Amino acid sequence: MLSASPALAVATLTDKDGKVLVIRRRNTGFFTQPDALIEDGADALAVLRKALWRELGINLAIEAFAPMGSYGSWIVGEMTQPVDALAFAARVVFTDVTPQDGIAEAVWINPAAPHVGPLAPLTADTVLPRIVDAMGG
Repeated sequence: MLSASPALAVATLTDKDGKVLVIRRRNTGFFTQPDALIEDGADALAVLRKALWRELGINLAIEAFAPMGSYGSWIVGEMTQPVDALAFAARVVFTDVTPQDGIAEAVWINPAAPHVGPLAPLTADTVLPRIVDAMGG
């Protein structure tokens, strides 16, 4: 993992068909997982759950999430700024999301063939390949 500040909590949400939710914030052209900045001392999962509710109208219980690990990556749009990402996975039974609060698009994609705009490095290089591997290739 990169030794970096800031740190992000990242959600990898999959539906019953194995599609993954990616978002594009209004200030970038990259698609990535929903995420939230972790302030010093804050609980990463609590911060992430609050952001999911505020930004997408998604309300999942703490028990719905499983840790995926910690990864080093780069701030989207500033590929010179490293970031530590704590990833959490959850399966959802719904696919209706309502982008709000700075989110331009929310799209469910096939992780093996993500036909969407440019993907952020963490999404393209780490998250989607892990999901494809977990689904058996």
